[in-house]
Amino acid sequence: MLKDYLQLCWLSTYPEDLPTDRKFLWANLAIYMMLGLFIHSNISAPVEAFIQIIIEILITLLFMGALLLKDGSAYNFERFLTAILVCENVVYMIALPLAFWFIFAKGSAMAFYPVYIGAALMVWSVVVIAYLLKGLFDFDWLVSGSLSVLYFILTYFGSFGLLLLVA
Repeated sequence: MLKDYLQLCWLSTYPEDLPTDRKFLWANLAIYMMLGLFIHSNISAPVEAFIQIIIEILITLLFMGALLLKDGSAYNFERFLTAILVCENVVYMIALPLAFWFIFAKGSAMAFYPVYIGAALMVWSVVVIAYLLKGLFDFDWLVSGSLSVLYFILTYFGSFGLLLLVA
């Protein structure tokens, strides 16, 4: 099943054909939380990192819920959530060494390379989410891309903004 979802990260499978398994969903949610906590706790305090990850998950659920209400069906909920988590976990796994590279390269000529690669990972994440939206909801690329950018902004910048309000 992981192989099927990983192919989605390379835009080489169709999201509506993906199998669903609740245990696989929960495992990916746990991995997302652990990776997110590790990366965010290198940026901020562990408690703030935990709150930010929880906020990111809640925003993801609300975003998906709004899309599924518009669609009128909850049929794709598990598939969509699992697909997002798997693809975000892949991005986090690639970003993990970048975080260390960035920390150790501070002040050197190599300090900006992790930032450039990180920006490319963000673009890749937005493209994968747009591909998911297009495949699962039959949106055109413009709508899918716009919703994907909105999702990215809400999830990462929105969670940071809400964290500032809470903390």
